[in-house]
Amino acid sequence: MDDFEHLFTELKQLSNDITEANYYDYGKQGYDILVRIHDMGISKGDTYNVFLQYYDGLQDGLSKAWIGDMLDYISGWCNPEKHIWRDGSSDSL
Repeated sequence: MDDFEHLFTELKQLSNDITEANYYDYGKQGYDILVRIHDMGISKGDTYNVFLQYYDGLQDGLSKAWIGDMLDYISGWCNPEKHIWRDGSSDSL
C-alpha cells in the first residue's frame, strides 16, 4: 500500500467512525491528513476524484456529510484559510 492509499484508508476509517460528538475533532484530523496528501504532491484533481468516487458510494448521513466537508477543503468550497490546494500547483476541477 502506498502512502496515499494509507492516508485515504485513514480518512475512510474516520468517516466510518464519525458521530455527532466527534464530528469536529475528526474534521480537524481529516484536514490534517489532507494537508499531508497535498504535501506529498498529489494533485487536486486526482485527490478530488478519489474522494468523490468514495462519496458517491456512501449512503446519506454523517459519514457522507463529513466526506463532503473533505471535498470542500480540496475544491476550495470552504473558508479561504482552509482551502488546501490553492497554490500554483493546483489544477482546476
